[in-house]
Amino acid sequence: MWQLLIEIVDLLSKVAQTAIAGFGAWLAWQAFLKEDNQESEVVDENTPVNPDVEDIKLFETANQTTWLKKTSNGIECHLDDRRPDKRSGHRWTLTQSMARNILQNGDIYVTPGLKLNSGLISVGNHINWLYSKRLFPEPAGLHHRVVELLRAVAVQT
Repeated sequence: MWQLLIEIVDLLSKVAQTAIAGFGAWLAWQAFLKEDNQESEVVDENTPVNPDVEDIKLFETANQTTWLKKTSNGIECHLDDRRPDKRSGHRWTLTQSMARNILQNGDIYVTPGLKLNSGLISVGNHINWLYSKRLFPEPAGLHHRVVELLRAVAVQT
């Protein structure tokens, strides 16, 4: 009789342990699936604009470097690819009016993602470009730099 009672208690203990482990795994899965939200930075239009803002080295590996550069055309994205079979150079441009719209809509998103060395940045309709976490350990720092670059282009004469 006691043996049966011990077996029942042992079985209930194992069921409880399995249920707790399953619930913990479910909570971890929900946390993994949860989408990070970055609040768009509210730009105070009275803050002085730095017209001499520096280009942004966005991404750098042994084979590639990506730059956001302020030019007379607006902001240009350039990819320097040092692999022999790949093409380097200009990828896209944001004009002055596009920069204004992006600032008005807060359409700048920096997501660290899950990779160890790179995250993702989206500016306007140019989405999911890689950035190096080594260059920008904090997503907010990159977000701020891009806002500064956009503001400098938006007020260009």
